[in-house]
Amino acid sequence: MLLEYWGSHKAGKNDTTGYGGGRYRSEGPGVVVLGRLNGFQGYHGGRDGSVMGKRKAVVHVLGLGPGPLGLITLESMEMLEAAGEVLVRTSRHPCVEELAARGVRMRFLDRHYRSGLSMDEVYAAVAREVAETARAGGEAYYAVPGFALVAERTVQLLLGESDLEVRVHGAVSFLEAALAALGLDAVEGLLILDGDRLLERGYRVLDPRVPTLIAQVDSRLKASDIKLELLEVYPPSHRLKVVAAAGCEEQEVEETVLEDLDRAERFDHLTTIYLPAVEEAEIFDFQRLLDVVARLRGPEGCPWDRKQTHASLARHMVEEAHEAVEAIRQGDMDHLAEELGDLLLQVALHCQLGAEEEAFDIRDTLALIIAKLLRRHPHVFGELRLDTAEEVIARWERIKAEERGEPSLLDGVAEGLPALLHAFKLQSRAARVGFDWGRAEEVLPKLEEELREVEEVLRRGEGDLEGELGDMLFTLVNVCRHYRVDPEVALRRSADKFARRFREVEERLREEGRRVEDASLEELDSLWEASKEGPGEG
Repeated sequence: MLLEYWGSHKAGKNDTTGYGGGRYRSEGPGVVVLGRLNGFQGYHGGRDGSVMGKRKAVVHVLGLGPGPLGLITLESMEMLEAAGEVLVRTSRHPCVEELAARGVRMRFLDRHYRSGLSMDEVYAAVAREVAETARAGGEAYYAVPGFALVAERTVQLLLGESDLEVRVHGAVSFLEAALAALGLDAVEGLLILDGDRLLERGYRVLDPRVPTLIAQVDSRLKASDIKLELLEVYPPSHRLKVVAAAGCEEQEVEETVLEDLDRAERFDHLTTIYLPAVEEAEIFDFQRLLDVVARLRGPEGCPWDRKQTHASLARHMVEEAHEAVEAIRQGDMDHLAEELGDLLLQVALHCQLGAEEEAFDIRDTLALIIAKLLRRHPHVFGELRLDTAEEVIARWERIKAEERGEPSLLDGVAEGLPALLHAFKLQSRAARVGFDWGRAEEVLPKLEEELREVEEVLRRGEGDLEGELGDMLFTLVNVCRHYRVDPEVALRRSADKFARRFREVEERLREEGRRVEDASLEELDSLWEASKEGPGEG
C-alpha cells in the first residue's frame, strides 16, 4: 500500500502533481509516517511501496467535513472548485447544496445504495466506479463525508488497488465535531466504532472501561440491534448521550439510558452514540476477577489469601472441580454457574501466585491453552479432514505423543486423578492400540476370577487382600468401560442412594424420639428395607 496524506495547498489550483506545505507518506503493511514541511518531489508507488517508473492513475480523496461548508479545508475547497467532475459518495450531506451553488460539478453515487444487497456490496460498487473513472482519465476526484480515514470503507477498498495512487487530503471528521459537542478530549482514551462493524463483530469488541463512540447509527432498527449488543456489556441503566448532526446548526445532544435508547425516533446518518466508561464496581468480567484476586493477595488484602501457596490451594481446586461435577450430575445450571466461578477463582489464584513468583502469569496460561487447541485441532483450524469422534481422539493422542516425545502411551495420564478415573483412563489408553477384550461379555468371567481370589485370601486368612481387592476393582472398572458406564458416576449414584436411605432411617427414628445408636441391628435392617420402598428406589 502507498498512502499519501497531503497538507495545506501552496501550489496552483490546477497543479495535480503535488501539493506542498505538509506531505506525509505511509507505507504498509506496517505504517511508517514520513513528513515534509515544504515542497514536493513526485513519488509514485505500488501497494508494496516500490517506486514505479510509470505514473499510476491518481485518486484524490477529499473530505467534506461533518457539516457545513465552513468545515471543509481551504485546500479541498480549491480542488473541488477546480475539478472537472467530483464523484461524491452520497448526496446526503449538509454542504452538498452549497457546493452546487458554488459551481462544483458533482456526480453522486447514491444509486449503488439502491442496488446493493448489503453494505459491503454498496461500498465495493462505489469504490469500483471511482477506480474505473481514475483509470479511464488518469485521475479522479472523490469526495466523502468527514475525513477519508475515519469510518470510510470505500477508501480502504481503493487503497487495496495496486494500480492506483491514492492521495488522501486533510479534512475534519465527524470525530472532531462529536468531541466538541460532548466536551471530550480523545487523548484521555476513546474507543471509536462504526455501528455496522459493531453489529458484525459483536459485543466482544466493546471495552466498558473506556469511553466509546459509535458512529453512523442511522436508523431506529439499527439502534435496537446495537442496544442488544451493548446490553451484553453495559447495565440497562447506564447513561449515554445521543449526538445528532454534530458540527451543524441543527446539532443536538440528548441524554438517556441504554434501555431507552431505541424508544424514540432520533436516528439518521448523522447520529452518533456516546457511552461513558462504566464504574469498576459495575464491571463483572475476567479482568475484574484478576484485579480482585490481585487485591486479595496485595499488602492490604486478605490474611488468608496472602498466606496461600500452590500446594495449599491444590486440594481446593480438586474440591471445587468435584462440586462442579456434582452440579452437572444434578442438572442444576444455576449451581453449576456458581461452582464454575469457584473453579475459575482457583485458576486466577494460581496465576496470581505465578506472577508474584515471576514464573508465569495469566497471559502465559491463556497463550498456552489457545496454542494447544489450535495445534490439536488441525481438522478445524488447518487442512486436515476428520469425520468421526474416534478419528479426532486418535489424532489428538498422536499429536500429544509427538509434542511430549512420550515413550509410553500411558504417559500423560495424571497420577493425581481419583483412583477409579485413573484406572478408567489407563484402560482406555491401552484399548486404543487394541490391548483389550474383544467383547464386553468376555470381561465378566475375569471379574468372577478376581472375586474367587479375594475369597481365597479371606478363607486362608493370609495373602495380599488389598492387592486382590484392587485387582477386583480394576476389573470392575473394565466392566463399566465396556458397557459404557462411567465408574465415578455409578459409584456416586450408589453412594447417594445409601446416604438418602440412611437419612430416612434417621428421620424415622427421630419421629419416635430415638437415635440410631439406640436401635438394634434388627430394627435398623427393618427400617432400611422400608426405605427402599420409596419412588425411584431399587
